[in-house]
Amino acid sequence: MQLWLDDFGTGHSSIQHLQLFPLDGLKLPAEFVRGLPDDRRSCAIVRALVALAHDLDLRVNAEGVENEAQLAFLRECRCDYIQGFLFSHPMPVEELIAFLLADGESSAST
Repeated sequence: MQLWLDDFGTGHSSIQHLQLFPLDGLKLPAEFVRGLPDDRRSCAIVRALVALAHDLDLRVNAEGVENEAQLAFLRECRCDYIQGFLFSHPMPVEELIAFLLADGESSAST
């Protein structure tokens, strides 16, 4: 089982949680991703959080990725996982299964 801290840096999330819980990773909220790569403050926060997580041997998942520029910035920061509408909108289970099977078939042929 894995333990991830969701929406790290917002609401009741605290840096102290990094010491209190045996975490496997942090999820960066869409609020921080939304301004990438044009907003200087968003860039600084994301870079710092990814570096902090990696220094603590944690993985990082960025939520809310909607465009290629955000994706490129997060890859540059060495973000481990990325999710958002750039890849897919929420879908029913049946559509998800078909999507995954189709992706596996296309990956196998390349």
